[in-house]
Amino acid sequence: MCYINKKKQKSEEGSERMKRSETIGYKIRLIHNQIHRTMEFKRKENEDDLTSMQRWTLGFLHEHEGQEIYQREIEAAFSISRATASNMLSVMERKGLIERHSVEHDARLKRLVLTERARMLFAKADRDVMEMEDILVAGMSEEEVEMLIKLLNQILENIGVDQNMTP
Repeated sequence: MCYINKKKQKSEEGSERMKRSETIGYKIRLIHNQIHRTMEFKRKENEDDLTSMQRWTLGFLHEHEGQEIYQREIEAAFSISRATASNMLSVMERKGLIERHSVEHDARLKRLVLTERARMLFAKADRDVMEMEDILVAGMSEEEVEMLIKLLNQILENIGVDQNMTP
């Protein structure tokens, strides 16, 4: 019997009902909201005008620097539509964060390349992410952090997220 069914069974037997605030989804939502708020504060503190999606994209491009990365890899990595990726990359290009370079083997493809400005902003954003990671795991042992990652990966698998396609 799964966790939720056990909780439901207990609530059916007694007068208690499982509170929404006790559900895993609710707790994940609270964590997401707090991370988002904190990272938005950091973004404003750093005086950058990057959206969180642009920050993630810079991180992805930074991690894959030297490789040929195209729009389709961004679409797949973040599970976003072609139109969403195209719009976001166009804005990033206008902001001077990326350049699109033609490739010899296919005139339709444009390789995505970070600019110096993007590298500088990424360094600040990466520092903020590392600080947030430290806050998230404060008070946990290395074994507990490894178990948490394992459990989160299982949740991602349970809900159908292909982790081979994530950044």
